Amino acid sequence: MPSSSKNNGVPMTKTGKFALGVLCSSILAACSLEPNQLQSTTTAHALAKPAVARSDAPGLSEQYAKLRKQQIAQVDYKLSVTIDKSGDAFSGRVVADTQFRRNLLQPLTIDFAGGEVEGVQVDGKSVPFAYNGQFITIEPAHLKGRKHAIAVDYTHAYSNNGSGLHRFVDPVDGEVYMYTDFEPYDANRLFPHFDQPNLKAHYTLDVTAPKDWSVITSVREKNIEKNGEVNHWVFPQSKKFSSYIFSLHAGPFTVWEDDADGIPLRLFARKTLAEYVKPDDWFTFTKQSFEFFQKYFEVDYPFVKYDQVIVPDFNAGAMENVAAVTFNEAYVSRGEKTQAQRMRLANVIAHEMAHMWFGDLVTMNWWDDLWLNESFATYMANLSLAENSEFDNAWENFYQGTKQWAYGSDQLPTTHAIQLPVKNTDEAFANFDGITYGKGGSILKQLPYYLGKEEFRKGVSNYLKDLSYKNSTLNDFMGHLGKAAGKNLDAWQQQWLYQAGLNTIQASFQCDGDKIASLTISQTAPAEYPTLREQRTQVGLYNMAGGKMVLSKAIPVIYKGASTEVTAAKGEACPQIVYPNEGDWAFAKVNLDKVSVANMSKHINDIESPFTRLMMWQSLFDSVTDAKLPLDQYVSFAVSNAGSEENINVIRLVSSHLGTAYAYLNQVAMDDTKRTQLQLAIESFAWQQLQSAPAGSDAQKTWFGTFTGVAHTDKALANAQNLLRGELGIEGLVLDPDMRWNLITLLNRHLYGDYAQVIKSELEKDGSDRSQLNAIAAEAIRPQQKAKTLWLNNLLENRDAFKLAQLKYAASALFPTEQRGLYEANVERIVGALDEVNASDASEFVGTYTRLFPLNCSEQGVKQVSDILDSGKQLNPLLEKALKNRRYKNQQCLNMAAAIGNSAG
Repeated sequence: MPSSSKNNGVPMTKTGKFALGVLCSSILAACSLEPNQLQSTTTAHALAKPAVARSDAPGLSEQYAKLRKQQIAQVDYKLSVTIDKSGDAFSGRVVADTQFRRNLLQPLTIDFAGGEVEGVQVDGKSVPFAYNGQFITIEPAHLKGRKHAIAVDYTHAYSNNGSGLHRFVDPVDGEVYMYTDFEPYDANRLFPHFDQPNLKAHYTLDVTAPKDWSVITSVREKNIEKNGEVNHWVFPQSKKFSSYIFSLHAGPFTVWEDDADGIPLRLFARKTLAEYVKPDDWFTFTKQSFEFFQKYFEVDYPFVKYDQVIVPDFNAGAMENVAAVTFNEAYVSRGEKTQAQRMRLANVIAHEMAHMWFGDLVTMNWWDDLWLNESFATYMANLSLAENSEFDNAWENFYQGTKQWAYGSDQLPTTHAIQLPVKNTDEAFANFDGITYGKGGSILKQLPYYLGKEEFRKGVSNYLKDLSYKNSTLNDFMGHLGKAAGKNLDAWQQQWLYQAGLNTIQASFQCDGDKIASLTISQTAPAEYPTLREQRTQVGLYNMAGGKMVLSKAIPVIYKGASTEVTAAKGEACPQIVYPNEGDWAFAKVNLDKVSVANMSKHINDIESPFTRLMMWQSLFDSVTDAKLPLDQYVSFAVSNAGSEENINVIRLVSSHLGTAYAYLNQVAMDDTKRTQLQLAIESFAWQQLQSAPAGSDAQKTWFGTFTGVAHTDKALANAQNLLRGELGIEGLVLDPDMRWNLITLLNRHLYGDYAQVIKSELEKDGSDRSQLNAIAAEAIRPQQKAKTLWLNNLLENRDAFKLAQLKYAASALFPTEQRGLYEANVERIVGALDEVNASDASEFVGTYTRLFPLNCSEQGVKQVSDILDSGKQLNPLLEKALKNRRYKNQQCLNMAAAIGNSAG
């Protein structure tokens, strides 16, 4: 990419990744003037020539997107693309039929990152242009008039980082597969166009591709012309939608077909993965979601067919491309799925389908309303599962997964309001987080309790009907909800959407004899985010009866401010446990009162409701990370009480917490003898639970995963080695290929046995891409400096020789918590690469680099990160966010260590 080029005769010099151009107010004003008005002013020439051109830095700023929206009234694209099996690049021609709002006063830019431009034509005539590696510039003199057909001939390299048009070669059979992934700003890596969500367009696509390939996009082909070794696929014009959800996927996929009440369904997977795909599950979950959403929204599915494509090297879970959704291959298990894994698949299918209405049919105007897409799809997916699927514990899974992600994110220093300004597309990339998905989804979950379920549904339906094929803002959405419910939501909107931070609630009560005399909910907020909110919750009153701790009363109440008296509780039986978020209606952190804590500790296994047990266990671990309950006390409590638990969700939660506790114990400052005892207790407990779990059960698979994360003694490692060799068996435990790699990685992590040979042997049996990625992780995790040097070289110096997926596996495995000494020995080199990474325009790699800053539970660990953050450097938003969160987590670990020390004292 050139370091400078010319635009409008003004040199454009790079000033760094985030020096995105801003347009002065006079320019914006000039865009709104008609030519005759402009000519009557004495400043016409000055206004016609921008004082600050669009910077040649990567990405798109909101300010410039607003200007371009003022320029362009309508655009449609005709796109021809040629792809092949062996080349490094693809070629294309796009014709943008563009209607302008008025005669242009400023140059027109067309987004196109990282390609080569062969020529530009306007209405069939070649015109001069400038191209700086990020966008094409055409001067107004070549665009006189209101309508033009702008054609660009171009080439672009295939991607190996999962963005743009990604090319994958299957290492087993050599077949080539391609897919696109564009959100938020990578569609311009497929073809030059105006890549912003509020310039919706129709797309007419034709593709030349190898004759044995399928080609998939938002519509089904109308014709396939055979021409020797290639086919020419011709597609009809699509519906109108934003370019970030356009798609082009191609390859010799295995395909399955079905029908959802008249909607054609197809499922695609690469050939070598096809044997593991369970199409019945995919189609069942898809049909159930269609059945629920069409009835709920009262809007028929707006597109002509529905394809789902399972693709390799995918950077996210899935992507809601119009009628051609892509899914990460991680959703395909090479063994028997647990019920939790099947539910995750059902959930992601429902999530992406919800986007067909909320995001694809109606789309946010700019990325500051990203949460409108993701929060809504998050909530609707879980609602769909809860009301129209085989899964009767969908909200429990939401609580322990999505909601805990939200709670954790909202307590980080990088928390933010759900609705927040987004200055450019790089910031948009950084905002795909637990606030946008988890908190937004959680507050939408509590909103129907506040407004009424039918009122909420009707507001959503009216919103979709009124704004179909258009762009919307937050006010559009909230206005429709408020109108349907007959409520003014301004105050609610300010509290929940424009203010950051997590509130904590606690119930306090007094009893007179065996009856409640008073019960109050108190609400607090962190000092830096002092907003106190209003929402509807339930107060659960629990007492022992018949040997069980049962819910004796659930009292709905709207609380607000610092204190709310629950008058309906007066006269009820004096409770042994009070839980102020019964049924998980509210979005709030819960502190239990002392009486409830004491009784919960005595009766954790007597609590009748699995959901309540789940929430109690979570409250316990929250106390650990808040440095209120010493980590060692939690471990002792868990291994003493969790063994009799039978509910799989509670088992999953506690086993996960024990794995996290083990990792913390590797680093917290404490007596080494005590550390050894606690880690051995965790290891022994996981092994015991693995052996005693019902044969073939989900609990057995869960404890296997925990065991491979905490095993560290020679005895445990010998058991792991014998399991791998088949010399030791556990009834019902069948090791699928991925479980075998868990054991292989464990042996390499501790240099146990013939650890290097087992990688080689496994690859000879299973040379799949997934196995090769696992082999990289197994090598990188070895506690040897030569392994660290090798993979740091690959990550920091030779990364162009690797796919992003390979680098991710290596970076994630390099420094487990017990290898802090090796991290300290290499941290100077990692920090030394920061400037180069920070200047990269590949956000996906920046995210991978951040994985090289693991937990470092020491004062030095806090200082290392602080030195970077306090250096005055302008950091990539994704990098800055990750470093701030790492510093917080390092300090949090220090606080946990202090809590252990204080307890011991």
